Amino acid sequence: MKTLTKISRNLLPFVFIFVVIHSLKDITQDILKIPTILDLLGNANEDISSFPKAMQNIFVEIGYVSFLAEIFLIISIPLVLKKKQYIKLEKIVWITIVLLVVYFITAILLDPRYSF
Repeated sequence: MKTLTKISRNLLPFVFIFVVIHSLKDITQDILKIPTILDLLGNANEDISSFPKAMQNIFVEIGYVSFLAEIFLIISIPLVLKKKQYIKLEKIVWITIVLLVVYFITAILLDPRYSF
């Protein structure tokens, strides 16, 4: 368990940097619609038009939740890194990270530019 905690604590700073950059990219590209240097990172343009309307709505709602999850991570990761004992919060952080990765992979796979 100690080794797993050490690995987690070493990976979280990199995850934090990625989440901050990605959330800034989301804000500038999707919300403010202003061009920035972050546009070089790309933007997944999911094609969910073939899905039933209910599934389209769910996917859009999950997109909003993913942005809230990024805000949660931006707040929580520094808390986890500062404290010696934050096992519950650290577990929630990693669950959130895994769910975001699944969402990001799904969004990329739904982008026609990356169809396999």
